Amino acid sequence: MSLVTSEESTDNSEVDSLVSMLFSRSKGYSADLVDGEWKLLYNRSGKKSPKLQKLVKNSLEKKSVSDSTFDTKAMTFEGTVLTPRGNGALRSTVKYDPVGAGYTLEAGSKKIVIRRIMCDIIGASFKYSKLPKLPLPLRAKGGSLDFLYMDEDIRITKGNKGGLFIHARPDYVNSLA
Repeated sequence: MSLVTSEESTDNSEVDSLVSMLFSRSKGYSADLVDGEWKLLYNRSGKKSPKLQKLVKNSLEKKSVSDSTFDTKAMTFEGTVLTPRGNGALRSTVKYDPVGAGYTLEAGSKKIVIRRIMCDIIGASFKYSKLPKLPLPLRAKGGSLDFLYMDEDIRITKGNKGGLFIHARPDYVNSLA
């Protein structure tokens, strides 16, 4: 059973309605909540998403293994995606910085809800089976990730190229199985 789903297997309008409802709950970025490991449950590439992201999405649908780990002390997160047969891993390290742009106001209290983190890819590598890890010259500056919703178990984000990502804590994923 695959944990990862995409737009081909899920009606976009249903997902968009759910995301809109959760967005209205005013639960954006929180350093306390984001710290630690997350598993990808859903990935929908945007029209402007890079070809590599679309390739990774196709790989995810076959293997269903992708994770990201936030380290709020270092202000970085690392992402890992396995190849379709699970014998290779693409890893990236991203430096991030929460910013005031893209914020919303909580209904009623008018409390500011931080939504956006600016992201720079600072490292990438590929490891296949027993071969040595190969560093990749992948670097990118100026990306962003908007936190549409986040609680203790679920994180919904949207990338600056339009990709939609739903992650969950590993323990929560295991409780669903």
